Amino acid sequence: MEKDIREKIALKRFQIISPVLAEPARAQNEYFRQQAEREHHFPRYGLKKISVSTMKTWLKKYRKGGFDALKPRSRSDGGRPRRLDEQVLKVIEIKCKAYPSLSVQKLYEELRDQGLLGQPPIHYNTLLRIVKTKGWLVPQQRTDVRKAFEVDNVNDLWVCDFMHGPQVRSHNRSVKAVLCAILDDHSRMVVGHAFNTSETISSLTIVLKEAFLAYGIPKRLYVDNGPSFSSDLLSKSCAMAGISLIHSKPYDSPSRGKVERLFRTIRERFLSGVQKGITLRELNEAFWLWLQEDYHHKLHNGIGDKPIDRYNASVARIELRRLCKAELDEIFLIRHERLVNNDATISFKGSLYEVPPAYIRHKIELRHPVDDPHQLYLYDNGVRVCTIKLLDKKENARSFRPQSVPTNLSFHKGRVLP
Repeated sequence: MEKDIREKIALKRFQIISPVLAEPARAQNEYFRQQAEREHHFPRYGLKKISVSTMKTWLKKYRKGGFDALKPRSRSDGGRPRRLDEQVLKVIEIKCKAYPSLSVQKLYEELRDQGLLGQPPIHYNTLLRIVKTKGWLVPQQRTDVRKAFEVDNVNDLWVCDFMHGPQVRSHNRSVKAVLCAILDDHSRMVVGHAFNTSETISSLTIVLKEAFLAYGIPKRLYVDNGPSFSSDLLSKSCAMAGISLIHSKPYDSPSRGKVERLFRTIRERFLSGVQKGITLRELNEAFWLWLQEDYHHKLHNGIGDKPIDRYNASVARIELRRLCKAELDEIFLIRHERLVNNDATISFKGSLYEVPPAYIRHKIELRHPVDDPHQLYLYDNGVRVCTIKLLDKKENARSFRPQSVPTNLSFHKGRVLP
């Protein structure tokens, strides 16, 4: 299996288990049962249903070996038939039809005791998958109820979203300002924020990196299903940082009620006083001052305390997990692959760059910060080799030295004489 396919499959596996990385076992089991009822689209394989036991195995592998442990390996049973006996399937179907109220566990025990599971007997997880796939034992439907909640400590849960703001001036033109804000669920502190001109992954990355550097690494990050939040870069960055990335249901704004309430407060108490013609930089400076002088030091009705006081009280009880700036820069690098030309150059975004001659005719990996595509790094098997620079043909010409003419030769009327 090709390297990029293995990595895409690992990324899909992380996206499935990510929402419950920091949850207790009971919540994990409930979530996995819900996901087992859905079909998931996997690279190369298409739509597939995943069993609960398989998702538990992925979670265990990720905790033990990180993102690389989620990459698929070659099968140990390759070449052996795996189709179930048709007679066994027929027996299972008849039993389910006769006793529709049976649990799968009870069904398995009865079939086992009667010797009807085939030879060798099929595993319980196999029976569970068959019953769910065929729909032979329909579980009792349940209705999800939305309940108010609050996590115990800061950095247990961050909620991130975009909000469209006013028209501002940027580079001598009028544009709409878009706020990217991160709210800590426990303290209601705004731990990350910036107005930009779009809601791209670049805008999101800058806010996340500054928030991680200032306030530490959260256990969970709760976002919606927008393009920036569904990007592979965010998923992989969270995987490398050990953050549980949780997506809300599509078109379910009430599930992000706390950050939506924050946006309402920002519109009513901050944006209502913003003057027309303000620049993007001035808007960001004014918003920072409003947070420090107003919002963070004002009594919050949802928690009955000031966000800054509740944040400090929680920080005094726990130890925050932090990463240095170099580690954060590494996590948020975008990756590309290029084939090196015979003249030790590669083309990237319309420009030529020089690479070490040792990589001529080799496929190399390039990485760069999301907000600076011209800061290119060369990586070899996950190790940073060097920073590559734009090709400078004139500089290369100055350093070029042609082979010298042999001293025992002389020139006479255009001819070479020995």
